[in-house]
Amino acid sequence: MQFILTPNEMRLADRTAIETYKIPGELLMENAGRSVSEFTDEIIQKNNIKNPHLLILCGNGNNGGDGFAAARHLANKYAVRIAWIGSEIKMSPETYQNFAIANQMEIPMDHLESEIDVDKYDFSADIILDALIGVGGTEDLKGLVVNILQKVNKIKTIRIAIDVPTGLNSETGFAHPDALISDYTITMYALKSGMLLNEGINLCGEKHIANLGSPDKIISNISKIAFLEDIDVASLLPARKRISSKFDYGRVVILAGSKRYPGAAVLSANAAIKIGAGLVYLLSPIIHPAVLPEIIPTELPSNSNGFIDSNAKQYILAAIKKATVLAIGPGIGDNETTLNVISELLEELPEGLPVILDADALKVINNKSILRKNIILTPHTGEFSRITGIDRDTISKNTNILAQEWAEKLNCTILLKHVPSIITDGDYSFWNLGGNPGMATAGSGDVLTGIIAGLIAQGLNPLEAASLGAYIHSMAGDYYANEYSQETLTSSSIISTLDTILHNLKA
Repeated sequence: MQFILTPNEMRLADRTAIETYKIPGELLMENAGRSVSEFTDEIIQKNNIKNPHLLILCGNGNNGGDGFAAARHLANKYAVRIAWIGSEIKMSPETYQNFAIANQMEIPMDHLESEIDVDKYDFSADIILDALIGVGGTEDLKGLVVNILQKVNKIKTIRIAIDVPTGLNSETGFAHPDALISDYTITMYALKSGMLLNEGINLCGEKHIANLGSPDKIISNISKIAFLEDIDVASLLPARKRISSKFDYGRVVILAGSKRYPGAAVLSANAAIKIGAGLVYLLSPIIHPAVLPEIIPTELPSNSNGFIDSNAKQYILAAIKKATVLAIGPGIGDNETTLNVISELLEELPEGLPVILDADALKVINNKSILRKNIILTPHTGEFSRITGIDRDTISKNTNILAQEWAEKLNCTILLKHVPSIITDGDYSFWNLGGNPGMATAGSGDVLTGIIAGLIAQGLNPLEAASLGAYIHSMAGDYYANEYSQETLTSSSIISTLDTILHNLKA
């Protein structure tokens, strides 16, 4: 598991390292500079650059201090020069110390004080390292920094950002039009939220995390956001006991489908059994012939249009008496009678029963709803807009903040489908960074719902199941796209790929 920090959390991590663990600020800066130099070495080797010329751009803040420190290490091996902006007077003691050492080492250093200086300066280099502003910067740039970035972005070179690219808001991912377009970003402690949101996705290039020599638990105690890695799957997915039966791996009940959308129900049910649920019951007005033979189907009463009818409720209530989890929504349609049945069900369901609401079932939820933490909503941005009343563009730009706020307000768990997907219970969040455009295909969300239901059936709590489900779902889509193509990726192929994904992840 990797953690993600906001700028405020980053500052708290620094303060905790210095005040609680008594790690001097100058040692943190030294470790940052050393780590940057080591990653730069690796980048030089990876790109097979012989006798490289390096240009390090420094500001007068602590990010500039990291740049001055890195320059000292790199100057022992390569041709290094520094261009810096700002004032010595504004430097922290740590930054000034590294600035003074670089001067004493006679590393070529130019102070850019005006637009004329910038216009005349030769920025050409094999590698340019950006230490102009760092994590405290925003998209609201002005002055010489903009002029410098305009020139640097046009040069054919390898660009390395130290901490975050200048011009990128490290919290929101919003960026100045001339923000540095980096090939690599070497960030401190952990990835920053803005590196994974909005324009940040396209500005940071290949990301590396610098080791500053502080205890790892500082970050795990501070961060409220994480993303899963392959190694987390084995720890989250319960081991199957040698002596066990199907009843040990849960009963999934899926209420889904209609005459118009019979396939959606089957995709969810098939995904639930393939992810490892012990028993899967499919309740639907029509059973599609593609249903796996292991699924236990019940054909529900339907109205004249082929949607779930009001007299189906008694069959549903009977079916969920022994359910471990209930998933509602894939393919049910927006029929008024069907939605009324679902609204009534939510009032009558046992409070201890986890429920996943997907697709048209989300239409029974509004911004006044009060739910419970074991109810999972799985909206895309359009559905989330209808629930909250917030316009879709605002949601797309603020997914992490709004998902967390509304999970807390509605008292539920939300999986907001976007890039990245945000999974949150209002307190803690997981971001799913995987997936590809080929997964924008009919039924992909139905498969995800089935996977999450199957994981809850096996003992995961709703936040864990939604997070791990999104992770496995995206891995299956990425595996298929890499092996074949995004264009031929279908929801059925995501299910069929689960065999390989689980085998690889648990190997």
